[in-house]
Amino acid sequence: MKLAFSDLAAAVGGTLRNVSGNGFVSCVSTDSRKEIPNGLFFAIPGERFDGHDFLTAALKNGAVLLCVEEESLHKLPLGAPALVVKSTQQAYLDAAKFYRNTFPELKVVALSGSSGKTSTKEMLRSIFAEVYGEEHVLATEGNTNNQIGVPYNLFRLNENHKIAVIETGTNHFGEIQPLARTIQPDAAVIVSIGRCHLENLLSLEGVAAEKSDLFRSLKTGGTAVIPAGCPQNPILAKAADPCNVVTAGEEDGDVFSIYLGGNIDGSAFLLKDTRSGEVAKVDWYLSGAHQASNAALAAAVAKSFGIPLKTIAKGLENCSLPGLRMKKSVHLGATWINDAYNANPDSMRATLTWLSEFAVPTKVLPVLGDMLETGENASRVHKEILEYALELFPEDKILAVGPLMTAAAQELSSERIVSFPDSETCAEKIADHIIPEGIVFLKASRGTHLEKVEPQ
Repeated sequence: MKLAFSDLAAAVGGTLRNVSGNGFVSCVSTDSRKEIPNGLFFAIPGERFDGHDFLTAALKNGAVLLCVEEESLHKLPLGAPALVVKSTQQAYLDAAKFYRNTFPELKVVALSGSSGKTSTKEMLRSIFAEVYGEEHVLATEGNTNNQIGVPYNLFRLNENHKIAVIETGTNHFGEIQPLARTIQPDAAVIVSIGRCHLENLLSLEGVAAEKSDLFRSLKTGGTAVIPAGCPQNPILAKAADPCNVVTAGEEDGDVFSIYLGGNIDGSAFLLKDTRSGEVAKVDWYLSGAHQASNAALAAAVAKSFGIPLKTIAKGLENCSLPGLRMKKSVHLGATWINDAYNANPDSMRATLTWLSEFAVPTKVLPVLGDMLETGENASRVHKEILEYALELFPEDKILAVGPLMTAAAQELSSERIVSFPDSETCAEKIADHIIPEGIVFLKASRGTHLEKVEPQ
């Protein structure tokens, strides 16, 4: 990276102070604790900390330029080199957009969704690694998909990258649009519209309206991929106009999957493209019809770049998921499946359905935690999930963890549901419920910290 002070000032609409425009920066950061040799530090105000309070630390760690807000100029160390702007958050986005556009040959994919977006991102990473080579693919790290994370990932770009896959997240209206404008994708996919973040987005239509902003910044001639059969698709397709719209996932999509079944170690499915007539079989390490559907969405994106379906299938066969997503381990004589990274009613139902495919009756222990940000429907959807679990696993106990799940369990009053107020309490008692040679399945929103239940 080599960005001139003058170019940065022009890109973000700022003014330089205590420095000429001839200098340049070699890296960018919002964290004053990290080494940033010859770097640019963006002092961004947050809920808990204000970056303007750490300007001296940033200089000590190598910053040669400080991006600061006009209102906080009084915090600038005497004589320190500064790029002065109205909003450092907006300047961070604008600078990332400018940097992204210094790679004119780069192709960029943006994605979002109520559930499945990280899985789909990893599928796209695997497909593109098969085509371009792993070192030529950049993909979002971890859950860095917000106003800070998206620019962070774009600033990771270098001249070796041929394609980037950037994940975007939202839980309030107006958050996707600035991210999409920063990314300027060549293709974009909305993986799902589900009952997530309803406390702020209010309804499924609200979720669709917010996420549809991802399509409004597509480059001319770009492709928008939407989930086939989704009732909110008219909202998504309208936002994508006049770009190409491709449906994928379900059997009435342009690209769809036919799930052939699986188990804890993997599964198989067919990929079909109704437009070209191509068919390819995929045997991979993931399981569940919902993941096969996500794969069809990823395949539709890859097809928009001219990649043959058989090559896509080969890439998918190398896909694995990071972190607390279907992480398998063995404790106390049982197999544990930890999918406690995130949850909403739709993803919870999908993974329980998958588990029921192969779980031996009397040998499975679903441990289900609170699903957060489900809005005014919280009581109803938690009750629905527990009822669904009771139906799928009629001979097994179910552990309900957290205040929302506990309240739903009390309402159902089933002897097969054991409830715990929090993950710590459940962890203390989990050994009493382990089935030898059975399966323990953990699923909850990240804020429930259900990973604490699993022995370390």
